[in-house]
Amino acid sequence: QGMFLAATGRSVKTTARIRPTCFTLRWLSSTTVWKPVTTVLKEQINQGVLHPDKAQERAARRLDRLQQAIEGYDNAAHIQFVQELRMKQEEQDRNTKDTENTNQDKINETMDSAEDETTISAREEPPPPPLPQIPRGLFLHGNVGTGKSMLMDTFYQYAPTEKKRRVHFHSFLQDVHKRIYALKQQDLQTFGRDFSVNTSIHRNPIYRVAQQLASEVTLLCFDEFQVTDVADALILKQLFEGLFQCGTVVLATSNRAPSHLYEGGLNRSYFLPFIDLLQDYCIVHEVKSSIDYRTLLSEDLDEFFLVDTNDFKASSQQCHNVFTKLLQSNESISMEIESAFNRTVPVRHAHPDESLVARFQFDELCNRELGSSDYRAIAEQFDIVILEEIPFLTLKDHDQARRFITLVDELYEGNCALFCSAVAFPDKLFLDGTSSAQATFAPDSVEAKVGEMFGIDVAQSTGKTAGELASIGELSFAFRRAASRLTQMSSRQRWDRVLQVDK
Repeated sequence: QGMFLAATGRSVKTTARIRPTCFTLRWLSSTTVWKPVTTVLKEQINQGVLHPDKAQERAARRLDRLQQAIEGYDNAAHIQFVQELRMKQEEQDRNTKDTENTNQDKINETMDSAEDETTISAREEPPPPPLPQIPRGLFLHGNVGTGKSMLMDTFYQYAPTEKKRRVHFHSFLQDVHKRIYALKQQDLQTFGRDFSVNTSIHRNPIYRVAQQLASEVTLLCFDEFQVTDVADALILKQLFEGLFQCGTVVLATSNRAPSHLYEGGLNRSYFLPFIDLLQDYCIVHEVKSSIDYRTLLSEDLDEFFLVDTNDFKASSQQCHNVFTKLLQSNESISMEIESAFNRTVPVRHAHPDESLVARFQFDELCNRELGSSDYRAIAEQFDIVILEEIPFLTLKDHDQARRFITLVDELYEGNCALFCSAVAFPDKLFLDGTSSAQATFAPDSVEAKVGEMFGIDVAQSTGKTAGELASIGELSFAFRRAASRLTQMSSRQRWDRVLQVDK
């Protein structure tokens, strides 16, 4: 720390920084007074924190209207209505198994109908009160670094509801898949293995997960809404249909408009009804700005992002020096951190307090079978990550590139600071031009297995499936986002925030 701060005379607070996990519910007290997003933006512009931007102001006015719509709104009545329908369906299913009981019910109904009308009306329940209107959510899309996540975070902070969750969309889908798996295992233990297909809604694990989520939150805020996986694409309509039926309000950010989600994907025709559903329940708004504020506002990138084209000899020593300074005369330790599904992630070099800093080689994290839950575990464990020897990333090695992009996303969501060595600066790392495109479809490339479990994928003349080509196509958008986020995490501004520097 002293190496970075001695020249500026800044002091560092020693208070530990506590960072919430992705799935932590952030509750507001009922006395919280909400503030319009436009007001917050004006205050930050006056303080010099933000630059005036017409596109952001227009989006902020949309968010103001959403704030007004959800003030005092609760989806409890919608959840109760859906649960009552489910209970009636379960009861109906039980009755159909017993013919005698069904016939007796019909006899009783006939006898009841013979009674006089005053008796019937006396037993009739009053009609239920009308359900409250569900506020339409908002889907913000636009170029990388234009302030979409910042706007959503500001809205989330001042959203006038007590039950809300803000989560990266990829992390949300992982949570959904885990819940679906848990319900299937529970059903297997309760009912055994069925020899016939049960199509009832109350046994559908996707709808049940949607009801679980809706009962936990009224407002769901998704950052980086994108669909690259066929398994995700095939469940989204059922999942969001359940969420919307239960009155959940959705706010999402994305680099793509809803109509372009999963474009070119495997069996996209099955995905199109979800797009219609999303546009019915969310207003679509484009943030029309061409400025990448992450890059614009990041300073001193060359201090924390080393470019080394000579076998990383010089940069390796610099990374070692930085790590040694952060250790503050302590010896580094090796450790394992817990991930999802009973997995662990080995860490060969870490600070002895197990939270400040860890040091990795690129190959340790991106050339192994690791996924977002593993990277999230790293982001939740450490404030600073030193990542060495980042190579050029191409569409030809799309698995490696995808892992690195996921790593960057999770570290960014975890508010980590980065110290990196690479063959080029962030905006030059990702090769998605003509030369890399040719490499992408080289004959010796590995044939993908996306969707094979469904038996519905079709191989292309290149040897790649349609599902994989769509996923690869999404990488070109993800490349630009990752480069922007790398720049911000390797900036002086981010390091000062993580080290809690008094300026």
